[in-house]
Amino acid sequence: MIWAFVDYENVGSLEAINLSDYEKVFVFCGPRNTKVKFGTLPSPDICRIELIGVSTMGNNNLDFHLAFYLGRLHEIADKTITFHIISNDSGFNGLVNHLKRIGRKCKKVGTQPSGPVKNCESSSLSDPASIVLSKLKQIDGRKRPRKRTKFINWIKSQCPGFSSSATPEDVCKELVMAQLVQESGTNITYRLGR
Repeated sequence: MIWAFVDYENVGSLEAINLSDYEKVFVFCGPRNTKVKFGTLPSPDICRIELIGVSTMGNNNLDFHLAFYLGRLHEIADKTITFHIISNDSGFNGLVNHLKRIGRKCKKVGTQPSGPVKNCESSSLSDPASIVLSKLKQIDGRKRPRKRTKFINWIKSQCPGFSSSATPEDVCKELVMAQLVQESGTNITYRLGR
């Protein structure tokens, strides 16, 4: 049996997840996630889906709630149950390794960003740029950073696991080259096809 813990803020949709693989699915939604995209639902006999709404905003707030539930359910769930954390956030890697060390079968499962981007060059984006693009699409257009320095800082705060080979500045340049982000002086505008 497998239980899934979905970081919905990060993955943006359940459509790429084969829900019939799971006995239980815990979907963690933030205050901006007012609609949940399910895709094809399995028979109710196969999978139980529980939506857990987190009403407060803050950096990694949803991740902390997911980690709390994960720990709580680890203590009460049968040890034969495997946990999957469904997220593209590398911040969960340490938690997955810790759970494995204490005897819980656990792994992080990534997903592709929801929906193809209309721009033809976006299919060749690096993994870090794809993650940033996916996160940008989850934000209301009016709340995205409008200045280059704020955009770079936003990338740093949202994707702290970047390697030295892909700095936030490199990701910004890549998105500009793919014509998904446009720079005009210090201002940033977005062309994300939403």
